[in-house]
Order: sequence, then C-alpha cells, then structure tokens
Amino acid sequence: MNHLKLLLTFDYELPLGGIVKSYRHSLFDPTDRLLELLEKLKVPAVFFADILSYVQFREWNETGFAQAFKNQMQQAITNGHDVQLHLHPHWLESKFTNGKVAPSPKYKMGDFANEDNHYNIETIVELGVNELTKIGSSANPEYRCMAFRAGGYNFVPHADKILNALYNNGIRFDSSISPGYFFRSNTSLVDYRDVPNIPNWYLSSDGDFSKTDVNKNTLFEIPIASKPKGIFEMPTSFKLKKYAGRAVENRGPMIHSNESVGKRDKVRQLFSSRMLTVDNHTFSPDYLMKILDYNVNKYNRHDEIIMSLIGHPKSMDKYHYFLLSEFVRLAGKKYGSKLEFITFTDLNKN
Repeated sequence: MNHLKLLLTFDYELPLGGIVKSYRHSLFDPTDRLLELLEKLKVPAVFFADILSYVQFREWNETGFAQAFKNQMQQAITNGHDVQLHLHPHWLESKFTNGKVAPSPKYKMGDFANEDNHYNIETIVELGVNELTKIGSSANPEYRCMAFRAGGYNFVPHADKILNALYNNGIRFDSSISPGYFFRSNTSLVDYRDVPNIPNWYLSSDGDFSKTDVNKNTLFEIPIASKPKGIFEMPTSFKLKKYAGRAVENRGPMIHSNESVGKRDKVRQLFSSRMLTVDNHTFSPDYLMKILDYNVNKYNRHDEIIMSLIGHPKSMDKYHYFLLSEFVRLAGKKYGSKLEFITFTDLNKN
C-alpha cells in the first residue's frame, strides 16, 4: 500500500423522527462546531446533505430551517469542503402539523418504486440532484453533485433501479456500503455481509452487491471502513452504561423499531461489523485506529486504498469532536505522507 486516501464524511440531517428543542440545537449548532474543528485540523470533509428535508421544509413554509440549511452548506463549500447527495425520501410524504413532523413510514427509496407515483425513484433522485446543484453552484460555479450515500444505508429493494437513476443523473461515486454491516428494523434491512473483498470496486448495475461491474458504467464504491466485531469485546450494553457520560444529549427521536425483528436477525445484528465512526461514544481513538489498521493490513497488497469515516453532526458533542481530532492526529502520525484526507471532488479530478 503506497496511497491511503480517507474521506471524512458526515451525514447532514435532522433526527428523522423530529426534534427536541430547535433546529439549531439538533443540527446547525453541532455542525458549526464541526466546521470550526475541521478548520483547526486543516482537513477537508464531505457533508452528505439530506436535501429532501430542505425541499419539504421549504414546501411547508418553514423557511427559517430551509435558509439556514442552505447557508450552512454553502459555507461548507466556501470553506473548501464537499457537499454531496444524501436521500431520506420519507420526508416527501411526511406531515407537518403545529410545528411537529409526523414521519412517513415509507422510509426507503425502494418504497417509491411505483412509477405511477408522483414521487418515484427516478424523480426523487432528479429532484435531489437538481436542488443540491442549485445550492452548491451558488457557492462555487464549478460545483458538481457526483457522490451519493443512501439514507439509512438502504439500497434494497430495487437496488438496480436506484443505481440506474443515480448514474443517469450524474452520480459516479457511492459511499453507502460498510463491509460486514447488518441492520434490521421494522422499516429497514441493510445487509453488507457479502461484498467484494477488495478496497474499492464498481457496483454491479443489476443491484447484486456481492459482485463487481466489469463494464465500469456504474458507481465506484468508496466503502465506510469497518472491522469484524471481536469475540472478546466488552458487551455493548455494558459499554453504554460505563461511558454514559460521553453520550450526546437527546436531540430528537429515531424512527426505527425492532419489535418485529426476529431472533435470528437480532443475533446477526449483534455480530455486525464495527464502522469507522465518530458517532459511537463507546469507541476510543485507539479503537478507531484499530479499524483503520485492520483495513490497511487487509488490503496491503493494493497500491491504493480509498475509504470513508462516517459521522452525524446531530449525534456529536464534546467527546465526539475529541474523538475525531485524535483520530486525525494519530492517523497522520502513523501513516505520514502515505495518508491523504480528500473529498469526492478531489477524486473526480483524478
């Protein structure tokens, strides 16, 4: 391995089930603090902007949120960061009454596969790309929407239709897959336990994530780095109690429930791989380095490794900013000139 390229990616979104105090408390303030930290660290980041929340809040005449969303993403671009496409389509059929959101149960892109629907996969992707391009090009005329992260990492059902719509609308990179990750809820199924054993690849256009696309006329995958959960790791329930003081205060409810999830899937989820993330307050900087080192060692025979770290401003507070800062420092110290923090715009130039 001669080149290690790392993208610091952050899903820029509200708590999907609503907010506790205010939009500023839930999203804009923690993002401001993140932007300040990135400036100090002198590293670029990628913000995967939940553009459909912007579209829908504007439709609801909640212009305060929409304008702040637009301003903050334009500021990120002005500061040298990247802003790319993140789609949570449930916003489009959610309701807004007396200042509160009632989330639609149609959570996944695949829930909108009916082509007779006003919103279908193709029109949702087109809407998202167009709206994000308007925001981005106002900050930088050379802005291009070219990368995607699926809301909740969900590509199924109808992954082939989603990939086709993304490619047709100019998307060339994806960063939704985290090898070994499994999650199931009443609204979601994410299973990336069987993906190609290489650092980066072209997603198969037929939606089969276990194989690559030899024609390369599809999206290039930059996975979220991960490592298998160790059999001797401290149980999660114990860690959550032990490190409760690090946790972020509640900024809003989630929309997932596991009441209908069977025992087999609960066990699969228990042994799901661990993402390279700054969201988890039970992780330490050393543990993040273990995930990074695992991937470097696994793919060491490849000349270049490109992968993502993930975070969510809504889930970040003092400890999480510390975690990010220390990880950047430790990774730079260990890998030196081999390591480069980049964005999708940087990748596209090459």
